[in-house]
Amino acid sequence: MSVVSTGDTKKLKADAGKLKKILAAVKKALSKELLWSLFVALLAVPVTFILAYLIDISAIDLTEVFDIITGNRYPPFVVLYIISVLGIYFSRIVATAIKTQLESKTQ
Repeated sequence: MSVVSTGDTKKLKADAGKLKKILAAVKKALSKELLWSLFVALLAVPVTFILAYLIDISAIDLTEVFDIITGNRYPPFVVLYIISVLGIYFSRIVATAIKTQLESKTQ
């Protein structure tokens, strides 16, 4: 039979409170990241159409380039969509990093 002292009980409750705060922060971060992923996926569609249009009206024929890049497995739209998603997400990460650096310098 174990005896738990009042100090141990308080420490356990404090640790449980910290764990709940950490769990809440993780849930908030995951939900925020999920929303950003959805936003990026939706924003990449019009960006892809714009890129496809610009490539279409350019004087350069890029079909050979897409065939080399994809091995003639994927249509150019899919390649442009993936490039758009990566570009938007990378821009978001860079903007967040700059914001973090600026906030840390002001403190």
